[in-house]
This record gives sequence, structure tokens and C-alpha cells, in this order.
Amino acid sequence: MRYIGLPAILLMFSFGAYSQNTNIDSLKKKLSAQKADSNKVKTLIDLSASYQLASPDSCLVYAQRALTLAEKLRYDKGIFWSEIGIHAALYFKGDYPQELANAFKALSLSKKLSTPETTGYANGMLSDYYYSQGDYNTSLSYWREVIKIGEKRFPDEMLGLWANLSKIYDGMNMHDSAMFYAKKAYGKIKGNQGWHKEDYDVLRQRSLISTALGNAFAGKANYDSAMYYYRRGLPVSKNIHLETNVIDCYNGIAAVYKTTGKLDSAAWYAKKVLTAKIGRSYPVSLLKAANLLSDIYELQNRSDSTLKYLRLAISVRDSLFSREKMTAVQNINYKEQEQKKEMEAAKTKLQNQIILYFLLTGLTALLAIAGILLRDKRLTQLQKMRNNIADDLHDDIGSALSSIGILSELAKARSPEALSLLSSIEESIINIQENMSDIVWAVNPKNDRFENVLQRMNQFASEILDAKNIELSLKSDESLSGLRITMEQRKNFYLFFKEAINNAAKYSVAKKVCVNIVQKDRQVEMTINDNGKGFNVAEISGGNGMGTLKKRAAELCADFKIQSLPQEGTIVKLKFKIA
Repeated sequence: MRYIGLPAILLMFSFGAYSQNTNIDSLKKKLSAQKADSNKVKTLIDLSASYQLASPDSCLVYAQRALTLAEKLRYDKGIFWSEIGIHAALYFKGDYPQELANAFKALSLSKKLSTPETTGYANGMLSDYYYSQGDYNTSLSYWREVIKIGEKRFPDEMLGLWANLSKIYDGMNMHDSAMFYAKKAYGKIKGNQGWHKEDYDVLRQRSLISTALGNAFAGKANYDSAMYYYRRGLPVSKNIHLETNVIDCYNGIAAVYKTTGKLDSAAWYAKKVLTAKIGRSYPVSLLKAANLLSDIYELQNRSDSTLKYLRLAISVRDSLFSREKMTAVQNINYKEQEQKKEMEAAKTKLQNQIILYFLLTGLTALLAIAGILLRDKRLTQLQKMRNNIADDLHDDIGSALSSIGILSELAKARSPEALSLLSSIEESIINIQENMSDIVWAVNPKNDRFENVLQRMNQFASEILDAKNIELSLKSDESLSGLRITMEQRKNFYLFFKEAINNAAKYSVAKKVCVNIVQKDRQVEMTINDNGKGFNVAEISGGNGMGTLKKRAAELCADFKIQSLPQEGTIVKLKFKIA
């Protein structure tokens, strides 16, 4: 990760005494005598600019003071240039999420101010951010806007702009393009016969162009030329205190030495990055240096040192690009876009939105009321229908079955020859009456509560098991009593239980049957366990009793299992979700 050349952006245009060669002491003296007006804002911005490369923390302090005063004065131009100073400090400190928020504020202000300078700076800030995140395509799209403005309005600044463009292409591994723009910048300064001048602007341009050429030649694997330009740029950068370019040159030299097999020299230059004062406020350089050292020591088979710098690289990378920071960046971006949309909509459609909100609220309220009334009406009709079905089943079909039973008794007395047939008819009638009783009970809305189900289950199991001298233990959670289940669930759950108990009474030869019903996470779990003779589950999987259990479980959308072995009893398990 290499910075995109922010000094070129920050020095591309002027605002008062906005330059690196301003005397800090004189600015401080000037500041102490000024009133709280726009001139004081300008002086604070100049101080921030003077510190931007050597001390990002001081740069941030003065820029924030300038912003506070500019906002108090409602001085838009001062607010914008204060944001530029804050952006510079945040960039070198590695606070990328806040940097992006700052860049969007500046972009919004640049549209309001609508000058080439502010538009160029705002696009340059965003290009910086995306470059630092490794999104070179987006960085390039913003930097092209800067190039357009520079070509039309600031042709003398194209040297630095081309140098930065070269660095972007270098990041994209487009080394031919990187070389083209680095040489273009170099050719322009040579053509102006300014390469050997000693004024600050020329020295700054020489520093940027030398670094860009070093990167370009390194990308083309021309390491002698790369080293030549790194070494030319290094003393110039030191003389003008352009510390970020100094450590960029250190990293470039270290990378060349590593590639050419001079590992000790590579390690020496990479360590100079780690010990540089600016490095603490420029963490992207630390990341590159730590990765270089990790690779160097790995090539030397020095595992302890490799691990040390690998951990440092991971630590720096995590601090820069942690999940929390990236989430914050995304949120800032999203909120910024939403705020823009809301502001635009508020200016043109506020009155219509209020009317629409009232209409929608009224319509929603009417629909909600209609829905509630319709639901209540349907529930009432359904309840009435269930009551009628229960009454009809009980009265009409029950009465008819009773009459058939009486006639069967009379027929047995008169026709002894048909005794066995009539006995079968009578048994069938009893079964039908019993099943009909279950259906009537299931349909009756009075039995919707789970405690009614438990009572009927206990009554049925007690009667059938007592007749076989089988002890019954039925336990259930207290929380089940207050639950309500649907008619369909109640019917299938009860009939499943009834079939399982019938099977135990008929075939298990058990002394005791234990039933345990619990509720877990809105699910009912029932376990029926007997200590009878057991059976081989595989041999009877197709029996009628087993088929009935499977059918009831399927209609409940329940999990159903049977575990049994000869002489070891049987366990039936059922689990379903409460609707």
C-alpha cells in the first residue's frame, strides 16, 4: 500500500498562504493577534497545511479549530478548506472511515461553491480514499476528474497530477501506463528546464516524479533505474521535509534489494520505515515495511523474525481494515447518499408527501379495521359451524348408532343362528361410537385448551390399561395446560396417543406404561415407554398399527420414532411444533 501522493493534491491550488514553506512561528504569532474572523480562519488553515506532512496530529488540531470558527461564522469557503486540512491529517493517521465521511462533506460543499479549485480537491480526496483501500479503478475515475480540471485551468500543476496518475496505474499493475505518465511528468519538468531549480515547488515536483519513476521502473523489473530514481528522490524529500515520500523511497529501495537478493540491505531500509517518526501516523507504510521484513526473514530461514514481522503486519492491517471500520465506512457512504436523496425530495415534494402520508394513514386504518371486522366475522361463523357439527354428530349419528345397537340385541334373541354375525355388528357399532365420540370431542371448540387434551388422554389410558392390569404413569409440564392448539393438531395428537396406548395394551405384556409430555421452544415432545416384551421394529414396520402412527405423525408434521428390542420394552417418541 503506497499513498497516492496527497502532498501534490494539497499543494495543487492556493488559498492565502497555503504552502509548505510558510514560517510556522510567524503564523503562530500572527494568529495570537487576530480577531475571530475569516482572516483567523485562513491563518489556522495555513498552520494546518504547514504541519500536514511533518505532524498530522498538529495538522488535525489546527484544521479542527479552523472548522469550528468557520462554521460559527458561516464561512463556506473556510469550512471547505478546513475540511481539506482534516482530510489530510486523517489520511496520514490511517483513520479511513472518518476520512470518507470528511471527503463526502467536502464533495457536497464543492458543489455549493462550484469552483475549479474546490471541485478538484473534493475529487482528489475521494481518489485518495479509494486508493488507500486498494480500489484502484474507483480511485482512477475520481482522479480523471482532477486531471480534466488541471488540464483546463492549472496546466503548471500537471507534473504532480501525472506523477500521481502513474502511481495509480502502478497500483493496478498497469506498468506500461505507469511508466508513460511518470516519463511524461519528467519530460515536462525537463522541458521547462526546471529540474535543477531549488525553489520549494520544483523540489516537491522532483520528489514526486522521482518516486513515480522509481515505482514505474521497479514494476518493469528495471531495478538499476528504479534504484537510481529512488536515490535521487530521497535527499530531495528529506531537504523539504516531505517525510511521506522519504519512507516511500525507503520502502521502494527495500523492495528492490529484496528482489535482487540483497536481503540485509533490504531489511535495513525496511526497518528505517518502522523507526521513522511519520510512520506512526502513516500506517500504510508500516504495513508494507512489515510485509517486506516478514518476506526477507522467511527467505533467510529466520522463523522467529519472520513470525515477529508477520504479526506486526497482521496487527497493522487489522487496525486499518477491521470489520468494524469497513462496516462504518459502508454506513457512512449509505447515509450520505440517503441524506442527499432526502434533501432533494424535501425541497420539491414535502407538501405532496404530507398529503400522501395522511391518505395512506387513513387508508391503512380503514383496511386494518375492515380486516379485523372480517376476521371476527369469519371466526364467529367458523365457531358456529363447529358447534353445529358437534351437535349434529352427537345427536343424529349417535342416536342412529344406538338404534342399530338395540335392533342388533333384538335380532340376537330371535335368530340364534346369526349370533356371531350380529356380535361382529355390535362390536363394529361400539368402535364407531367410540371413534365418533373422539371426532365430536375434537371438533368441539370447548376443548381447544391443552389441559382438555391431557384430561381425555389420562381418562382413556387409565380405562384401557386398568383392564389389562397395567400401571400407568402420565406426567406433563404445567406450562402445557394454558396452551391452545388447533383442532387438527388436537385430533391427530390424541389419536396418535390412543393408537400407541392400544398397541401397548394389546401386545406389550407390560407391567407399566410411562407417558411424559413436555414443552421445549414452542414444541411438544411426548415419550411413551413400556417395560413389556418388545419386538423387532424392522419386522412389523408395515403393520396397521405402525401405519396409523405414521399417518398421524405426518399430519402433525411431527418427528416420530420407535425404539424397541425383544425383552427390552418399547419407546415411542413424538415431537411437533405448536401452531
